[in-house]
Amino acid sequence: MVTVKAPEMYLNEYGIRKETGKYLSEFGPRVFIVAGKTAWEETGRDVTAGLAAWHCVPDVRIMTGYPTVETVRQYAWEAYVAKADAVLGIGGGRVIDAAKAAGNLCGLPVAALPTIAATCACWAARSILYDAEGSFDRIQWNRENTRLILADTEILTRAPRRTLASGILDSMAKWYEFEPLIAADPGDLVLRHDVATARLTLDLLREEGPEVYRGGGTPKQWQRVTDAIFYLTGATGSFAAGNAYRGFAHSWYFSTTRIPQSRHRMHGEKVAFGLLVQFLLAGKDEAWLRDFMDTLLMYDMTDVPGDWQVPDEETMIRELSERIIREWPVVLEKKQAESASQIAEAVREASGRLRKARKNALRES
Repeated sequence: MVTVKAPEMYLNEYGIRKETGKYLSEFGPRVFIVAGKTAWEETGRDVTAGLAAWHCVPDVRIMTGYPTVETVRQYAWEAYVAKADAVLGIGGGRVIDAAKAAGNLCGLPVAALPTIAATCACWAARSILYDAEGSFDRIQWNRENTRLILADTEILTRAPRRTLASGILDSMAKWYEFEPLIAADPGDLVLRHDVATARLTLDLLREEGPEVYRGGGTPKQWQRVTDAIFYLTGATGSFAAGNAYRGFAHSWYFSTTRIPQSRHRMHGEKVAFGLLVQFLLAGKDEAWLRDFMDTLLMYDMTDVPGDWQVPDEETMIRELSERIIREWPVVLEKKQAESASQIAEAVREASGRLRKARKNALRES
């Protein structure tokens, strides 16, 4: 059996935030909004006016901190008490994950208005939840996906470049993580479908990502790149047949959330480093490694664990490596690594290579 979870409607248009009422009114007049502080400052006036034009009434909560189980339950209760007809998440992945989980908990349709293109959270049928400090807690698989996504190209193009780079690398990671899994189960059609979609994403982002990241690119190119991050990457998780697909880079990300000094780094930034470690573990050749490090340099993603200013870098690397083996058994099951010590050695080598690449780039600039 294959289950499919995908939005009913996805729009990626310039200024679409001004038309929220046109689309949200189909659910009813009362809209419970979960928004990030900066996101609401950026969109609030237009969203409120757009809702009012269609006789919709917003009930806004500004979310700070991480999406926790407690936060989700509180929002679900408040939406229920307010007799909301729909939940709208406005902001980045954490805010939208909270909105999705809260809407599912109280049985309301969920819409998303992403203000940064840093992940595919607006599309994904799951919510990543953390504890109050920012350590990964759990993946909550929502019964229903977001019904509606309103991606406003105008807002997305104004977002910090760093968020776009994070989204590009996180999206590219899907092919790098999924493709090696085929060897163990070549008959898994859902996996092969996901790999094919991930390959399309990778090729598109390789072709058009750099120019868009540098601030160039036509409006159509911006739209295609953000479509790749939201729609194509999200679609790799829309089909399920009972198997969970995860590569090493995301296991690395989840484990690093336990390090308080690392929490200023974005999801895609950590995934990017995790990919380099994954390639070293897989024995990729020098040409492959150089090409990928050139990509990291191009997107200004050269952060290494030693930059996190922890008291003891070596202890941190060892504990991270042991945690990956302990908490993410898929790493051993799928032969992504043989031991914690092998992971630790690959992390050291990846750090050394990136530090050297940074110095060389600085010398040449």
